[in-house]
Amino acid sequence: MTQRNPLNSRYQSDEKLGKTRKSAAAAKPSTKAAATVCAAPPKTKKEKRAEEAARARKIRARQLPQQRDAQFNVPTPEYKRVRRLWWIVLITAIVLVTVSFLLTKVPGVPVELSTVILVIAYAFIIYAIYLDVGKTRKLRRAYQAAVLNNKSKAIRAEQKRMHAQNVEAARKRAEQPEEAPTPRKGVFARLFGKKK
Repeated sequence: MTQRNPLNSRYQSDEKLGKTRKSAAAAKPSTKAAATVCAAPPKTKKEKRAEEAARARKIRARQLPQQRDAQFNVPTPEYKRVRRLWWIVLITAIVLVTVSFLLTKVPGVPVELSTVILVIAYAFIIYAIYLDVGKTRKLRRAYQAAVLNNKSKAIRAEQKRMHAQNVEAARKRAEQPEEAPTPRKGVFARLFGKKK
């Protein structure tokens, strides 16, 4: 109801006069918007990280031991030669950096000599990085691809055996009750705590 004239006497008092009828729509039971939709609460970052870690553990468990070893233990002679060269270059660089810094402490030795040795050491470090990132990684990936693409009967039998072992281990873990983890002691508690 609209107020036509605010100066009218019926609009001057504070008490309410008359009643308004409720509409038929107000008599209907009200439901919340989307009350029938069952939405899961959004996942926290911690839960997402835990799911990612579980997924990664599943993938690692499925991998064959040869595939896992192919990442780090490549038995080819070319890889071993490059890795040996990498170690030699890296140790040489460390020795040259140490010599360069020791020469700065010795009186009478020109500063230019230690600077030149330091530049040579940095060149060795850069070469070691190139060997590790460039050549070693290419050889490792090539070996991994060869292992993964090898579909001989022996490899497939090994895959089936590993899968059966993983299934059996998962079944045993599910049957065993989980033990409560023992709380770890800090360094201070280990050193100065009460002896049992």
